[in-house]
Amino acid sequence: MFGRYVKSEQRKFLYNKWILIVMTGLLVFIPVMVLSLDAFVGEEGYLLIKSKLMQSFYLGQVGYVVLSALYFGQEYLKSTLRTSLLGTPKRIRFLLSKVCCILIWTVILLAMTSLLSIVVLHFFFDFSLKAEHLIDCLKCLVPAYISTMELVLITAGMVILTRSPVVSIAMLTSLILGLGNLLLQYSTTMRFLPVISSMNGFLIEKIPQYLIIGNGLMVQGIWCVGLLGLAAVIFQRRYVR
Repeated sequence: MFGRYVKSEQRKFLYNKWILIVMTGLLVFIPVMVLSLDAFVGEEGYLLIKSKLMQSFYLGQVGYVVLSALYFGQEYLKSTLRTSLLGTPKRIRFLLSKVCCILIWTVILLAMTSLLSIVVLHFFFDFSLKAEHLIDCLKCLVPAYISTMELVLITAGMVILTRSPVVSIAMLTSLILGLGNLLLQYSTTMRFLPVISSMNGFLIEKIPQYLIIGNGLMVQGIWCVGLLGLAAVIFQRRYVR
C-alpha cells in the first residue's frame, strides 16, 4: 500500500515542469562549477580537484533547496492538497511518501552529478580515474551528501509550516550564498544555524570558526528532525480548505 503512495508521488514529482527544469539545471550547473571555480590560496594539483568538487556541491545545495520547496510547495496551489488527501487520507503516511520521494530523487541527483563532475575532471584537468582517487573523492563528498539531504528535509519542514515555498527558498538560499557568514561576524552563536553548522564539510582546510564536521552535521540533523517533527504535528491538526 505504502509503495503505491510513493509511486503516485513519483508521478507528481516528474509531471511538474519546474521541477524537471531545476533537475536539469543541477545536472548542468554542478559540473560547470567544477570546471570554472577558482582555487583557494595554496591549493593546487589533487587538492585543487578535491576543493573544486566540494565547493561545487556546496553551491549546488541551492538547487536542492529549490527542488524540495517546489515539490512540497505545489501542494499549496489552489486545492491540490485537498485533492491529495482524498487519495491518501492518512496524513502522516502522505507526508512519509513525499519525504521518501524527495530523498530518492536527491540520492539519484547526487549520484549523477558526482559521476558527471568526475568525468569533467578527467577530461579537463587530467584527473586519473584510479580506484584510490575515486574512493578518496567520494569520501570527501560524504559530508556534502549528508548535509544536502538534511537541507532538503529542512526545506520540506519549512514549506509545510509556512505553507509557502518562497519563505524557505529565500531564507536558505541567502544563508548558502553568504548571509550566514555575515551573521557569523556578529555572533559565534550563528554557527549553529543550518548551512553554517556544516560548512567545514565543504572545505579542505578546516576553519575553527565553524563547528567540526561531525558536530556540524549533528546540529543540522537536529534542525531537520525538529522542523519536520513540528511540521508533522501541525500538518496533522491543520484545517485544509
